[in-house]
Amino acid sequence: MKFISKLRSNIAESYRSDPNINRAKSWVDPVCRRLPSATAEYIAEKLPAAQWLPHYNYKWILNDFIGGITIGVMLIPQGLAYAKIANIPVEHGLYSSWLPSAFYFFLGTSKEVSSGPTSILGLFTAEAVADLSKQGYDPANIASAMAFLVGVYALAIGLLKLGFLLDFVSGPVLTGWISAVAFVIGLGQVGSLVGIDAGSGTVTIFRDILCHLNKIKPLTLCIGLTGIAMLYALEWVGKIWGKKNKWLKFLSTSRAVVVLVIYTIISYLVNKDRTVKQYKWKVTQVDTHGLLTPRSHDGGLIQKIAARAVAPLIAMSVEHLGVGKAFGLRNNYSIDKSQELVFLGASNIVNSFFGAQTCGGAMSRTAVNSECGVKSPVNFLFTAGFIILTLYELAPALYWIPKATLSAIIIMAVAHLVSPPRLFYRYWRMSFIDFIASMLGFWVTLFTTTEIGLAVSVGFSLVYTLIRLAFPKWIGLSHKDTETVHWSPPKHHRVSDGIDVPAEAYLVRFTEDLLFPNAERVKNAIVESVKIQFEPASSASRDILSTTRTWNVASTKRIEKIRRRKNIVPLRGDIVPLHHVVLDFAMVGFIDVTGLLSLIELKMELRRYIGADLQFRFINMVDAVHERFTRSEWEFAHQGEQRTGEADTIYNSLESALFHHDGDEKSDGVSEKALDV
Repeated sequence: MKFISKLRSNIAESYRSDPNINRAKSWVDPVCRRLPSATAEYIAEKLPAAQWLPHYNYKWILNDFIGGITIGVMLIPQGLAYAKIANIPVEHGLYSSWLPSAFYFFLGTSKEVSSGPTSILGLFTAEAVADLSKQGYDPANIASAMAFLVGVYALAIGLLKLGFLLDFVSGPVLTGWISAVAFVIGLGQVGSLVGIDAGSGTVTIFRDILCHLNKIKPLTLCIGLTGIAMLYALEWVGKIWGKKNKWLKFLSTSRAVVVLVIYTIISYLVNKDRTVKQYKWKVTQVDTHGLLTPRSHDGGLIQKIAARAVAPLIAMSVEHLGVGKAFGLRNNYSIDKSQELVFLGASNIVNSFFGAQTCGGAMSRTAVNSECGVKSPVNFLFTAGFIILTLYELAPALYWIPKATLSAIIIMAVAHLVSPPRLFYRYWRMSFIDFIASMLGFWVTLFTTTEIGLAVSVGFSLVYTLIRLAFPKWIGLSHKDTETVHWSPPKHHRVSDGIDVPAEAYLVRFTEDLLFPNAERVKNAIVESVKIQFEPASSASRDILSTTRTWNVASTKRIEKIRRRKNIVPLRGDIVPLHHVVLDFAMVGFIDVTGLLSLIELKMELRRYIGADLQFRFINMVDAVHERFTRSEWEFAHQGEQRTGEADTIYNSLESALFHHDGDEKSDGVSEKALDV
């Protein structure tokens, strides 16, 4: 009996002292307590319109109407053009355009992101169509099946909040890859621009064009080149005089529509009395009669396209979230990445039953929406309504659009996606490895396929990161090494041991290297923590009833809930304003381009929340990290030096960084041009 009693006692003691069991209990208990309230919050997050719509100010309706109709007008030529890229009947570009806007009103967390067909997703669809149409499948059905599967993947990732997986695609990889995709798209339109039937693939297109120069159709070439010239001229007019004259600005913004209308009228007048074979140039022959009847997908086709849907999922998500984040930064609000993925999933799934291709956010339309001064997602209802009106009433006029005109629109649209050489040179200066990753993304994509190019460049970045972990740098010292040169190890204070952080300061201690897989998440966590701990001065805050306030109050409500749950009373900016943020790099041995960009965004977001005079102080940077900042042309001043312009200060110790006061240290804020990287 004593043996059994002792055994039971030992088992009980082992259970009580087991670190893994105790750690699991420490996780389970809070989860169980918060499960009811967290479930309610999770459900509320899935319908953002319920949070912002009750606070909608009806004085915003005119701006939303103008923006919505403008984007609807833009979607007509873009929808047709991007369906042409996908090698499906062009009317399916219009079928794809109305439902994402309608869904975004209910599910989106940005007021500007315009979702619909995009050039990059059109190229992915074209590659799938080229392969699977040989097996007898209809191109439109292939495009819809891909949209369905991409939607399923995106919805699963969004509901499970697994969006962090997309962080494994670094910024330089995306730069090179998207530039190559844009180049391939533009090259693919050269055949239609000159009236020659060219194949697919960079080498094949060059060969077909150069070997058939004698078959160029002069009228088709004339339409294509004059269309490009007109688009460029209208864009140039907008840049030069758009800010002085609102009508010129509108004309420049709607240049694709203007060119489309002009050449459609010319095409109608020239070809209306001819048979199809006698047309002077190829026309789109759009044939729509309202919305398509919903139809199910072929199970066999779904299975064959399952693996191919991964690459467009990554492209769609990264492009959409990148656009949303950029314009959120510009207009002082933040998007919910998981919710955006839920929207992308739901809209693509439902849209696929109406003959749609894969859809996501587009930079060009979003930029125009922002320029129109839209105030809320209400503008998307007007966009959806205009597209539906076009499908029922305006479609017959679209029959006569020359294909060369669509090619001109596509070429000018994707030209802006090609990054300038100076950006790649900047990668060269900042990080040779990131430069190699961007070059792999560009050249492999250019001469193989989009999937292979993305896989190779992402794989290179991940393998290099693993190699760095497998071969860490270390320091070894003997008596002989320190006999003539004094060396002292860096001091690593624990924040909780003997460090009194003053009320006007906030200390950030990085505990890992800043790399592309973690940089975005670390930045978001710091921003959220500052917002929880500090409130800006009343001059920086906006009344919820003000016509100038931000439309999205969900982020503010979320911060307030976290404060209540953790019993945190924030420091008010009117009483004790946050003066400086101290960034401790003692445990950071390496930082890549994405990590540097995340710090630029951190400075922008915190200065917009707290104020432009917020200082950033750096301490304990090792030589390799300091060199990376220097190569990126980051401006620094050392402690005791006059700090001017955008320079941040490097301090010699944690204590001096926390407690030093210098009234002369002013900041002009972070230049947004740095985000071009």
